[in-house]
Amino acid sequence: MVNIIVQSPNNWRGNIGISTILFFWALPLALFPLFLGRTDIWQLCGTFFFSLSLYYLFLKFFSEGKEKIGIWAGILLRVWFLFTPVFLSEDTFRFLWDGLLVSEGLSPYSELPIHVNLGFNQGLEKELLSKMNSPKYYSVYPPILQVLFLVPVFFLKRGLSIFWAISIWKGILILFELGILYVFSKRKKEEGSGNFLKYWLHPLVLWEGIGNGHPEPILFFFLFLGILSWEKGKVLGASLLYLASILTKILPLLALPFLFFYWCRRSTARKVLLFFGVSLFVFGSVLVWFLFSEMGAKILEEHWRKGIGVYFTLFEFHGGFYYLLKNLIRLTWYPYSTGIVLGILSIVTICFYSFRISKIQTNNKTVFLLIVWIHLCGIYYLFSSTVHPWYFLPILAASVFTKTIWPSVASGIWILSYSTYSSFPFYDRDWVLVLEYSLVLGTFFLENFLLLKHGRS
Repeated sequence: MVNIIVQSPNNWRGNIGISTILFFWALPLALFPLFLGRTDIWQLCGTFFFSLSLYYLFLKFFSEGKEKIGIWAGILLRVWFLFTPVFLSEDTFRFLWDGLLVSEGLSPYSELPIHVNLGFNQGLEKELLSKMNSPKYYSVYPPILQVLFLVPVFFLKRGLSIFWAISIWKGILILFELGILYVFSKRKKEEGSGNFLKYWLHPLVLWEGIGNGHPEPILFFFLFLGILSWEKGKVLGASLLYLASILTKILPLLALPFLFFYWCRRSTARKVLLFFGVSLFVFGSVLVWFLFSEMGAKILEEHWRKGIGVYFTLFEFHGGFYYLLKNLIRLTWYPYSTGIVLGILSIVTICFYSFRISKIQTNNKTVFLLIVWIHLCGIYYLFSSTVHPWYFLPILAASVFTKTIWPSVASGIWILSYSTYSSFPFYDRDWVLVLEYSLVLGTFFLENFLLLKHGRS
């Protein structure tokens, strides 16, 4: 990284000014979790937008040549969040519960929390059950996360409190973020590739990543390494890292249609037909087993009613198009089909986009693949019934390497979605939905159509 050792007697004044900006950027972010929560919506938004303003001020006018100060500021604030409670989400309590099940030799995909009695600490079990947001559903977290959950659970089972077990989990996330930082710094020595502080210092990244323990940094770590490996021609390594990202969170499955079309355009007809034959046999056999065997049908039904299917049929949070379509078809013969209909539209749109974009040839595969990743996630979020703020972290990280603007807009405005929790019973505010989607979609169309058209003229 850039060396900031003072070369001139006057430089210390500039460093003090920058440090002051970063101090007031960090202070409200650091103090909010200690005194307030997500129901304090005005204080939440005021804190966030104040820090976001200083974040943009620093990036715009002061970040050049001062990367090291920014990196250390981000590290110190991340360390601080190890000692603060989670305050925007209850997901970490489910992480610990899943880890407890795995440590006892039980599958989190086949055991409902409300039906399990582990028997080693009744008080701890009751606390986790009371604080998690999904005690009536099977786990949806893939295997790599389940393995990582074992680390804080190892200490939890030896007398550590839930608070400190969550701190250990946050420490794991910091290690992965430092890994992303290290890989980026090595790449930047080879070629200029954006300002990583755009991700590293973003208030949403700090609050939703380390502050509340969401595992999106782990996902992007594997995905980023996979893309770099592919650019270097290491197909096997790239494939394994891509698989690791899927086994962390299933979101990277969105790229499968693109990868398939990309490969088909560059392979022989014989290889494509062979691939089709093998895939049809494998997936056909699995599908037949699930549909026609008693055990398979039972597993499929259970997980559709109380597992991953719940995400598409019951979970609702700031899904813009979802709410529009839901209101249109609520009086039809199948009023609960909104998630299924939008799922089909999402798949069709993703496949169409993937087919069109796969024909492009480029020398900079990393930037190209990250742009594709951003657009695929954007399509998915557009049709999704549930769009939480932390969903934008992987595309905000990817936008560091591209000129794509809308992920930054989404990451900046989606904090307003917490207005849902400002009253009970919870409900999404229409004006917030209109504001969020108008700004994000407006930015998307501006940069992809108007600015692009102007640039070509």
